[in-house]
Order: sequence, then C-alpha cells, then structure tokens
Amino acid sequence: MQSPGRPAPSLMLVENDPRIAELMCLFLGRRGYQVRSAASLDEARRLLAEHRPDLLLSDIELGAANGRDFLPQLSREQLLPPTLVVSGYLDAEIAAELRHVPEVLGVLAKPFEFDRLQRRIEEALGEAAARRSATAPTAASGVEVLST
Repeated sequence: MQSPGRPAPSLMLVENDPRIAELMCLFLGRRGYQVRSAASLDEARRLLAEHRPDLLLSDIELGAANGRDFLPQLSREQLLPPTLVVSGYLDAEIAAELRHVPEVLGVLAKPFEFDRLQRRIEEALGEAAARRSATAPTAASGVEVLST
C-alpha cells in the first residue's frame, strides 16, 4: 500500500476475463494502487512500451495467446517489469518454467482471497525494490570523487 508522501505503486493487470479484471482493478484501486489493465498480450505490449509499471500481474491463459511464451519473450526484449503471475492454470511444470524468467517474482493460483493477493503484491513490490537497490550504482562503482 501507499506510504504517506510517496506515489502509489503502479500495477498493470493482464487479464482477458472482463469480470475478473474489473473486480481486481476495483479492489486494487480501493487499496491505493494505480492500476491499468490490458485484455490481451498485444495490448499489454503496447501499454508497457508507454509506461513501465512497478509490478505486472499477468494471467497465463489469455484466450488465443499464452503467457508461457509471452513473458519470456518480453524478458528477452527487456520490456518485462517485475511480475507476479496470477492464474488458474498453474501447475508444477508451468511454475518451474516461470521461475527461469528473472522478472517473475512469484505465482499465485486462482481462486485466491483478496487479502492474499494484496500480501503477495506487497511482497513482490518489496522484492522488486530490494533488487533495484542491490543493482543501483554507488559512488564506489568506478566514479572517482575528487576533493579540493
């Protein structure tokens, strides 16, 4: 959730079921997140090119398209933000495949309780922030500081 004085975390939801997308966006918006949604992988790609969210929430089965192929492709193209996969089609094989995509921080099987979703989002946002901090350049990373 949002801390005082800090902007709300931005989320993108990729979900082709309009009822689920509407319900999740309503819940997340009421919890203080900025939420954009995409109903297809093509729409998600377009939105990601415009704005990189703090966290992507993506289903796997999206009608004619498949997140199992799309998420690794976005990763190779360096377009995939930190991601939480939220799907009713998760099994051990899919979960293992997704663990090889560096930006995938976890999976959450549908159906889920909204409190559980919020906890997983907060955990993923925390992990994403920790990863950014660990890779942020510091003064000791080759920048010489001269004193006068």
